[in-house]
Amino acid sequence: MLLNRVAEKLNAGVRPRLRLLRARAEALTVRRPVILVPSVLGTRLADEHGTMVWGSVRRLFLGPAPPDGARPAGLLTGFKIVPGVWEYDVFGGLVRFLDHVGGWRLGEDLHVLEYDWRHGVLAAAEELDRLVDRVRGTSDEPVDLVCFSTGGLVGRAWLATAADRVRRVVYIGAPHRGSLMALDCLATGLRIAPGGRTFPAREVARVQTVWDALPHPDEKVFMDEDGRGLEIDLYDAAAWRRLGLDAGVPDLAERLARARAVHTALDAGAARHPEAFVIGGRHIPTPSKCLVRAGKARLPPCVPQPDDPLAGLCYEPGDATLVARSLCAAPGLRPADAWFVRPREHRMLPADSEVKRLVVEALLATDRAIPHTSLARRRRNGPAS
Repeated sequence: MLLNRVAEKLNAGVRPRLRLLRARAEALTVRRPVILVPSVLGTRLADEHGTMVWGSVRRLFLGPAPPDGARPAGLLTGFKIVPGVWEYDVFGGLVRFLDHVGGWRLGEDLHVLEYDWRHGVLAAAEELDRLVDRVRGTSDEPVDLVCFSTGGLVGRAWLATAADRVRRVVYIGAPHRGSLMALDCLATGLRIAPGGRTFPAREVARVQTVWDALPHPDEKVFMDEDGRGLEIDLYDAAAWRRLGLDAGVPDLAERLARARAVHTALDAGAARHPEAFVIGGRHIPTPSKCLVRAGKARLPPCVPQPDDPLAGLCYEPGDATLVARSLCAAPGLRPADAWFVRPREHRMLPADSEVKRLVVEALLATDRAIPHTSLARRRRNGPAS
C-alpha cells in the first residue's frame, strides 16, 4: 500500500539506529533462511472458487465463518482500508522491514508458513516440517524461526523432534503456558475488530488452535472468592459443563484431550530446544485467573475494575491478552533474552515498530547489537531488552 510503504521507508531512512542495523545485516557473511510462523487468523483463507473467506475487511464485519473446505491463500499482510493506498497493517510491514533493513527476500531466504490455523497446533507442525524440508533442500544448514502468538506453539511442537534443524527461534507474544483469553473466547466468543461482528463461541470452538492455547494443565486457573486456588481440572469436560463454560460444543471432551496432548508434546520436547529470544509486553494488567462463585465460573473483564477486591489476584502483568509469565516460559530462555515492548494490545505486536527492529536484532544476535535506550547504561553488550 502506497502510504504504508512511504511511511516505512521514511522511518527507516531517518533513524540512525535502523541505518546501523541495516549496515550490520549487510555485513553478514552467512545468511540463514528465516521462516515466519503466523498466529491463528494470520493466514488468509479462500473457498474453492478463490473467494476470500478470511482476510478481508468485509469478513471482519459481515459473512459467516470460513467453510470447512477453505484453503490457505497467503499471509495476512493487512486489511485494505483504501485499496492501493492504505491498509491496516498486520504482517505486511514486518515482511517489508525484514527486506528493507535486514535484507531477507521473500521467496528466497524469507519464507512463510501458510497453513489452515483452524486445524490445531499439531497439524500445523506437520505443515512446518514439510516447509522446512523444502527450504533446506539437500543442505544441512539450520534455519531460523520467527513465531507469532500461537505460531510459537506450532514452532515448539515441531521443534520437539526437529531441534537440530534450527539455529535460533524468535517468539513474539507466544503463549508458552497458554492464555486465559483462549478460555474466554471459547466460553463467550470473540470480536476481532472494534465495531466488527462477534464470532460466537460455537464458531470459535471449531478452531482447534484456540483450544491448544488454553492454559497449561498445571496452571491453577480457578479460584474461590477468598482468592484460594481450586483443584479443578481445566481439561475435564464435566467441569466445563458444571461451571457453565460449555457453549454447546458437541465434541468438547475430544477438543480438550487434543489440547492437553499439545502441552504434553511441548513439555516432552523442552529439553532439546535451541537458542531462543522472546518479545512481548508486560505493561498492562492481564486476566490470569477465573473466579468461581456459587458454583459457576466468572471470567474477569479485560480491564480490572477499580472497586474489585480480587483484581490484584485475577490479573498479572502482560499485554492484555498474554501474561508475561507465559511469554517468558520458553524452554531454556536466558533472562537477558526476554525483550519487552509496549503495544496497545496483543494483536498489534506484528505491526509494532519496536518489535520489527527487535526481530532483526534477534536474528543477527551479535555482540554489536544496539541496546534499547533505557537499558544502555545497564547493558553495554547484547541485544536490547
